[in-house]
Amino acid sequence: MHSGSRVPWMLAAVLLATVLVAGPVAGQKNFAQKQAQVTQQTNRQQPQSTNTKKVSDSVTNLAQRIAGAIANQKSKTEIFSPVSIAGALSLLLLGSGGKTQTELLNVMGLNPQELSFRDIHLSFGRLFQDLVSNEPSLEPLVTWRLNDKCNRLDDEDDYEDEPNAEAPNKQNETDLVMQIGNGIFAQNGTSFDPRYDKLAKDLYKSELQQLDFVSDESHSVRVINNWVHNQTHGRISDIVSHISPDTILMIINTLYFRGLWEEPFQPLATRNRRFYPNGPDGPDSFDVQTMAKSHCMPYYFWEEMNVRVVGVPYRQNVTMYIFLPTNSTRELVQKLQKNISAEKVNEIVTKMKMKSVTLLFPKMHISNSLSLKSVMQQLGLYSVFDRHQADLYSLLHGTPSKQDLASKVGEMEAGDIFDLLEDTTENAISELKKHDPDCTIQYREGILRGECLKSGCAFGGNKCVCCSEVAQDFRRRRRDIKVNMKPANETIFVNEMLHKVDLSVNERGTEGGAATATLIDRISSQINFIVNGPFFMFIREETTRLPLFYGNVYNPK
Repeated sequence: MHSGSRVPWMLAAVLLATVLVAGPVAGQKNFAQKQAQVTQQTNRQQPQSTNTKKVSDSVTNLAQRIAGAIANQKSKTEIFSPVSIAGALSLLLLGSGGKTQTELLNVMGLNPQELSFRDIHLSFGRLFQDLVSNEPSLEPLVTWRLNDKCNRLDDEDDYEDEPNAEAPNKQNETDLVMQIGNGIFAQNGTSFDPRYDKLAKDLYKSELQQLDFVSDESHSVRVINNWVHNQTHGRISDIVSHISPDTILMIINTLYFRGLWEEPFQPLATRNRRFYPNGPDGPDSFDVQTMAKSHCMPYYFWEEMNVRVVGVPYRQNVTMYIFLPTNSTRELVQKLQKNISAEKVNEIVTKMKMKSVTLLFPKMHISNSLSLKSVMQQLGLYSVFDRHQADLYSLLHGTPSKQDLASKVGEMEAGDIFDLLEDTTENAISELKKHDPDCTIQYREGILRGECLKSGCAFGGNKCVCCSEVAQDFRRRRRDIKVNMKPANETIFVNEMLHKVDLSVNERGTEGGAATATLIDRISSQINFIVNGPFFMFIREETTRLPLFYGNVYNPK
């Protein structure tokens, strides 16, 4: 036996920060969520629905569009976390309305004719809970895991005379750690709509902290950076260096992932091997530290694209899939990526078969920072970044009697709250009638949601609905604003979206046996999979089918 073992691992952290700016508002309350937690715990025991699978696939399709938008000819890598980006967008979607909601749905690939607003958020909530759950009942039925016909007996004969690697110390390490964090940092005095507040906490497990961005910027910066540092186990820190005094909210999504391979790479087989960024006959090749192992792994040859695919499983429900074109170049990988939809990914994973594979794969440490504002605008999301067009007013402002609403919302389930949030004229009228049964309804068309709600009216079906007395006062104040030339602060808007990834694929531990190092060269494998050129990879959690990390690698150094 070895005196110790090297533990190949994969460690990653990701951050997405959305900065929203606006004028000041006041007040904040927290509400109970025990009832919703019990409901969600029960729901997790049920099979995922068709709606949940549609939402999951939308994240993969979003990843494909983002990858196309960030593609260029100079980047070494284009790795990002679709789950983290989708998490931040879904929190914005939850507080959106009108044109902003329509644009968010389009960018996220969610069809409101197929999925209601309620379906989308309940599905996201279920997916994020399943993602971080280690419950045995959620073990996925991945086809290649069920049909493992690789000749493991032959493998055991090959290993028979070799020393066995010791298992990692389970007291110090677990097979897989997955942690999602949603932080909402608000300017002191910010008042959240009770419905948004409860749904964000119940479905997305959001943490809310109020800070003084204006008077104590340095303390706010430290609090936010410490929160990110803790959520990512120290992998990402010092995210914020300055906070604009106009900032009203920061929505931050983090993903931390650490996984141990199901079968370790052979530690002493790691050495420099040639990498060809421009194809085997192209210029500018270089050496890169490359790991190696031979074992049974899922494999598929995508004949139409002339691409080979191998899956490298972790010990739990996560797999790294590597797509490698024949004689790969940057151009071939970018062409490949354009053809990898959620439907194609699911089809390939279903068709994969277990084979005896010798895999040579580069060690990597990837750190990427992306400004997603321009990417989202390329994909069609404009209004959320525009001070005068952004419709995120539902995030902060509720009905005229917020205290009354808060007491009711605290006892409601998520599904019932969504009934109140349906963007219909009938719901708007109902809100007004609850507070004034004798209200005489008047409609004000062409008024933005923010200005409507600030005036004590309700909004639904693209109409501002007011009681007649309020409507008359509304018209007087609009004239006063026009005469005095005072700009109306209609709503909050997104100033910036930042995305950071820190990803390591490497080995660590004590010395392994020298005999194990030669094993790579003497096993007769069915497949030799040598990753020595540009490749596409994604890391997928199999229970939810969510892509944790996704993108092209042109230079693994």
